[in-house]
Amino acid sequence: MKKTILFDLDGTLLPLEMEKFFEAYIYSISSFCSKLINPKLFVPHLLESTEKMVRNNGRMTNEEVFMESFLPPLDLKKEDAYPVFEEYYLTEFRKLKGYTEPSSVVPQVVEAALEQGYQIVLATNPLFPRLAVEERMRWAGVLDYPWSYITSYETSCFCKPNPQYFEEISTLLKLKPEECWMVGNDSQEDMVAGELGFRTYLVTDNLIGKGNSYIKPDKTGALSEFLLFLQNDLK
Repeated sequence: MKKTILFDLDGTLLPLEMEKFFEAYIYSISSFCSKLINPKLFVPHLLESTEKMVRNNGRMTNEEVFMESFLPPLDLKKEDAYPVFEEYYLTEFRKLKGYTEPSSVVPQVVEAALEQGYQIVLATNPLFPRLAVEERMRWAGVLDYPWSYITSYETSCFCKPNPQYFEEISTLLKLKPEECWMVGNDSQEDMVAGELGFRTYLVTDNLIGKGNSYIKPDKTGALSEFLLFLQNDLK
């Protein structure tokens, strides 16, 4: 079985200040969707429905959980809302790239993983549609690599930090957790993979949680240090 490295996206492969990015995203999408609904109504419903995705227990996909919560209270129909959302992610969303700081180290890390024979998985928290995930991967300079799997809200039934998020990936790809590394910058959401037997590397660039989690990573360091570690075959 091919060994696997799971990479988080936001803050790991795509350097950004999550708080500023999220604020800009909320303003951007609520303004764009004002043709559908007043932003003062849109925002609280968006946040509430996103929280329900985070708590998804696997009964349906994250997308289905979100839309089941979001559309009815606003009296919106899927056929009216979806084209507007798609247009947003194809046009306005890309303008948020200015809130990110792509790093030249990132493509080197992904290429090193492939050169060492690792299967690569993009393990971003699946709160966004695939269009938005791929756009952020494009900003990071990693979209065109041969990813074995990319999580998004259309196909995932759990979110981080629920360990079942990682179980779902393991089952789908037939992974042995002890042969996998999870690389991410969130001391809770990413390092929870360690509960299932994944080896974990906590990236200190754009660190979230500052190591205050009860879950201790196997390794800690900057992404540039992970590159050196990887070039030594993770030994």
